[in-house]
Amino acid sequence: MIYMHTADYSMVDRVLGEVAEQVTPSPKEIEKVDGVAKRVLEKIRGALEFSKFGPEIILGGSYARNTWLPLEADIDVFLRYPVNVTRRELEEDSYRISCKAFGEENLVIRYAEHPYTETYVDGVRVNVVPCYRVEVGNWMTAADRSPYHLKFVKENITLEQTLDVRLLKRFLKSQGIYGAEIKVGGFSGYMCETLIYRYGSFKNLILNAAKWKPPIIVTDKDKFDEVKEKFKGDKIIITDPVDYNRNLGKALTIKSLAKFVLACRSFLRKPTKEYFTVSGKKITPKDFEDNILLENVIALSFEHEKMSADILWGMLYKTLNHFTKQFNENNFSVARTVAVSDEKNWSAYLFLFETKEVSEYETRTGPYVFDEENFEKFVAKNIDSSYILWVNEDGKICALKKRNISKAKNLLEGMLKEPIKYGASRKIAEALKSGKVYAGKEILEVEKDELWNGVMELLEPGEKKYFS
Repeated sequence: MIYMHTADYSMVDRVLGEVAEQVTPSPKEIEKVDGVAKRVLEKIRGALEFSKFGPEIILGGSYARNTWLPLEADIDVFLRYPVNVTRRELEEDSYRISCKAFGEENLVIRYAEHPYTETYVDGVRVNVVPCYRVEVGNWMTAADRSPYHLKFVKENITLEQTLDVRLLKRFLKSQGIYGAEIKVGGFSGYMCETLIYRYGSFKNLILNAAKWKPPIIVTDKDKFDEVKEKFKGDKIIITDPVDYNRNLGKALTIKSLAKFVLACRSFLRKPTKEYFTVSGKKITPKDFEDNILLENVIALSFEHEKMSADILWGMLYKTLNHFTKQFNENNFSVARTVAVSDEKNWSAYLFLFETKEVSEYETRTGPYVFDEENFEKFVAKNIDSSYILWVNEDGKICALKKRNISKAKNLLEGMLKEPIKYGASRKIAEALKSGKVYAGKEILEVEKDELWNGVMELLEPGEKKYFS
């Protein structure tokens, strides 16, 4: 349900007016990026002579949609191939074009549904993405929708609304929830454009979002019931205006959704430019060396082979979840976790424990005395390794035993000997075996900016401003 508010939000308007200039590229920067885009197109057109199929060239990305933030323009070049070209031919041909246009040594291969290339031209990120020339709905790859997304935005987002999109992107970046990649699990650029299209303006969006409760459904009024049934179970449903069978909110984590709603509420209650500020402060050990919680932090640092960011973060999160489960099952209650990486060949996990040591002794509760068979098995298994055996008030046999591990650090070091056994992803399992574990102030000795940023996020979460 979309509704307009009539209350006085003059302070909100004032802040948005002050931020507007900060989120809008200057004429000088626009001129520079226009020049980059022109050269990129010239290079791609020149490289087409090496193509076997002569794909159609479409300029896309936030640059083409006029919704890019200062110093953050990205140019997507879509190469649209005939449908009779095989997937392998499409991938090889587009890579050949990229190599000829920009030089193979300047390319990074990224992965979505299929590989695409990334490079930088005068500091501007350029992605060359192959796709098929298909009619709406006859998608052969996920990228086939992108040219239609471009067309939709250019036809439906007004010049005034491009500012609203920019305000939304900066607002999300400030909360750390912009980007649909696995690392972030946040809002994509196209989702931002769709939300402004649906709600009309940034202000009206946050006024509505402040009151969101799952399931949240953002779609055409006449499609509401159909969409609700189709995506039953999803916390937030934002239908793609180009393809109503696609939920743009699918990749949005419940955590990112909750942070957005909370940020909207907090900003409306106390509007300040802080909600549009992305901190550039360099974190150093001095920022948290006196934090009393540091003593309850354990870090695992390890080096690994280089791989695509989405693949890496998928494995990092999977392994982190399994390791956290092991800690909790062994009575080391984990309060929070953070994963960090340079997205090259180094990553780390940070665990904040309620307690990182437990009693040396534990009580094992067995079956009822009346369950003779299982009672005898429990006694036989525990009689030689227990300090005492007794029957409790419920009529069950109990044993007091010495724990195998009473320190969380020792448990983690034990898990690193057989990472796969404890749920680690296979591709980083060998790297984990050589990982190093640091506890408390030992972490300050690790000279990695990403690690220190992670410790700051662990101990002083960005959500702190919402509660003041």
